[in-house]
Amino acid sequence: MLQDLEKRYQLRFSYSNSQLPLNAPVSCMATALSLVNALAELCECAELSYRIIGEQIVLTPKDPDASSALKNYTQTLRGTVIDAGLKTPLIGATVQLISVEPNRAVSTGIDGSFALDRLPIGRHSLKVTYLGYKESQISNIMVVSGKETVVSVQLAESYIQEAEVLVVAERDKTLPQNLLISSSVHTLRTEEINRFAGSRQDPSRMAANYAGVSSASDQRNDLIVRGNSPLGVLWRLEGVEIPNPNHFTFTPNTGGAFSLLNNNLLDNSDFLTGAFPAEYGNRIGAVMDVKLREGNNKKVENTLQLGLNGMEVVTEGPLVKKWGGSFLGSMRLFTFRPLEKLGVDIGYEGLPRYQDGSFKAVIPTPKAGKFSAWGIAGSSNVTIYDIDEDTTTWGKLRYRLEPTLNNQMYAFGLQHTYTHIPKTVTELIVSTSGSQVEATSIATYRNLSNRLFYYLRNFEKQLITRFNITHKPNARLLVKSGLTWQKMYYNNQEIMYQDQQDVYEIPLDAQGSASLWQGYLLTKFSVSPRLDVQTGVYAQRFSIGKRLAIEPRLSIDYYLTDAQKLNFSAGFHSQTQPLVYYEYRFFSQERPEFNQPYNKLDFTRSRQAVLSYNYNLSPTWRLKAEGYYQYHFKVPVSKRAGEEAFSMLNLGTDYSFVTVDSVVSKGTGRNYGLELTAERFLKKGFYALANLSLLRSTFTGGDGQRRPTTFSIGYISNFLIGKEIDLDPNKRHHLSLDLRVNYSGGRRIIPIDEEKTLNESTDKIYYDVSNAYRPQLRNYFRTDIRVSYQLNTKKTTHWIFAAADNVLNKKNELYYGWDLEENRAKIYYQLGIYPYLGYRIQF
Repeated sequence: MLQDLEKRYQLRFSYSNSQLPLNAPVSCMATALSLVNALAELCECAELSYRIIGEQIVLTPKDPDASSALKNYTQTLRGTVIDAGLKTPLIGATVQLISVEPNRAVSTGIDGSFALDRLPIGRHSLKVTYLGYKESQISNIMVVSGKETVVSVQLAESYIQEAEVLVVAERDKTLPQNLLISSSVHTLRTEEINRFAGSRQDPSRMAANYAGVSSASDQRNDLIVRGNSPLGVLWRLEGVEIPNPNHFTFTPNTGGAFSLLNNNLLDNSDFLTGAFPAEYGNRIGAVMDVKLREGNNKKVENTLQLGLNGMEVVTEGPLVKKWGGSFLGSMRLFTFRPLEKLGVDIGYEGLPRYQDGSFKAVIPTPKAGKFSAWGIAGSSNVTIYDIDEDTTTWGKLRYRLEPTLNNQMYAFGLQHTYTHIPKTVTELIVSTSGSQVEATSIATYRNLSNRLFYYLRNFEKQLITRFNITHKPNARLLVKSGLTWQKMYYNNQEIMYQDQQDVYEIPLDAQGSASLWQGYLLTKFSVSPRLDVQTGVYAQRFSIGKRLAIEPRLSIDYYLTDAQKLNFSAGFHSQTQPLVYYEYRFFSQERPEFNQPYNKLDFTRSRQAVLSYNYNLSPTWRLKAEGYYQYHFKVPVSKRAGEEAFSMLNLGTDYSFVTVDSVVSKGTGRNYGLELTAERFLKKGFYALANLSLLRSTFTGGDGQRRPTTFSIGYISNFLIGKEIDLDPNKRHHLSLDLRVNYSGGRRIIPIDEEKTLNESTDKIYYDVSNAYRPQLRNYFRTDIRVSYQLNTKKTTHWIFAAADNVLNKKNELYYGWDLEENRAKIYYQLGIYPYLGYRIQF
């Protein structure tokens, strides 16, 4: 219409693209009108007003607020631009919005911050440039009406050598948040945790979508990485180690039924699967390095979420507004009664409940540096009911158990970051954390009498002081070092009733403390624009046994082209045993004495190497291949006959506390495999991820015989695909469809000597240890779907999501055991269809 009027009457119109509904259809029917009437008719149809200024006709909405409400909703996109190495703000960087026409651009302020106001809702892209740094482009930033969008952009410094300049057009989306990590790393993006089918808004289940990673079961989120036990997983929050952050966990596991970490408070985080740089230590399996995002420092915003399993409230806003401080907090309360009413099988007879809370407060001062305080805490409890008064159905059972599990976990920290020393950043973190597992089992006998059968209390807390210093003398060299002191306290007790002797045993009843010193030094040197070399050394000393480990690390990055990169990483790694084991006692049957073999154990040690190839076919597509080899030694195993299959490499996924009285640090293990990944990052509403992992994991027990570990499942394959659909031109209505398919080998098991057990008059079960872990359960197959609808109103954004794990109701095998009631060996199965839905509003 405007073009027609310009042509007919030689007019010039002036207007703002963001204020006029240029992309919306407008219908006007009129004939034989004067120019004045034609303008009036047009403005009436499009709800505009006009003024004639000189030779131009200026068009504006009749009521700016009303026009925004009826036409295009807008929101603010803010963020910071920082140096990728030092994490210091870059002042005066140019941030260009390239997803609208004409492009808009702003410069960062003294704190590296920028803001783009009145952006139309939908997905946007930014291009960020700064003199002396490589250009970066951030795509697929979702802007919604109910909440401001905040992003952080990291720029890597560039340099010129022999007239050669390396220019990166778009930041590699495969790069981690910590750019000192070169291989075996995946970035857990918060948007994908919410989006991917099967993730249940859980970072651990999200990580299971990547190559080399499998889950213990549908009921738990333990991370089994490259055939390693979950006991080898390190959890870090805001740069320091924390206890297991999961609900319904057990001693000494690193996973559980549900994550205590609130996905609505998480920032993008790194998940490392092997050959870590020197900054990470005291684990040989994997690292989950989690960050909490900062709250909105400009305005108060709230999120409310309701679902089948509970409710959640999140609030955030400015704190000491003149300095740009912010606060962020959440509370969650969950119960599974609605699922129980729907008849959903959650794997046992019981009603679990849990609650948790998280917060982060940040105050950046003008001269004293940046201060932050953070914390998470939660508790969970469940009683599993298994009492049948009709004793004729008990088979060989002499008693039935009714177990109760209670968990508590907390972690709090204070952090100070100082950036006013030239080319240097210092970081001091002081934290306290702790966890408690309390398990009680009541036995009901055939005469319906009952007594305490088992009790376990595992209470641990720790105080950690960590100091890091990063120095970047020039564009080629970065040096980082740190020292950590960790004081650990414990109060543990285990009581077991031996009903054959009618006595109680207390093998664990200990209070005390231990300390761990950790230090590291690493350097990253850019030899040329295509070659980076990182060297480092990590050291730790443990007070129990006065054990010492010194571990060199190496990583080499070589860019074959701007789009193709080779990496080789290698190093030594070690870890202490779980603290609860060290004071465990075994009583002698012959003499009045006890043995404590665990406090004589060495570190479990490992040598690891990784070779990877990454090819970015385009800013949207990438291919990756990674091969690895790990050799573990000084692994705790048992020398006792009949326990040849025991190794700490096989533990970590069960609700049981397994100990042996002849444990020694003489076992070994080998893991090797190949991982292939093809990924399309979200573009034009479509993304896809496919990976295949071929792996083998073996161990030698106390008899020196090599066997597969229980986690040597052979292969893991994942396929994820998703599509976002805008249901209207103004992008107020948004539909997301997501699908995940997983096909993997089955867990390995210890077979039961069925004939011998069947003929046994008592409830004793005989295992065929000579063939331990050679048979496998059937292959695992699961399909998950998720559907999400987003509605943007003027000042709120609404989400309604529905999902179903194992939507095809595949009957996957969980474990193989002996049923004492039926007196036969049988297969126990995973969950069937697991539906969940919810509603979230941001305002």
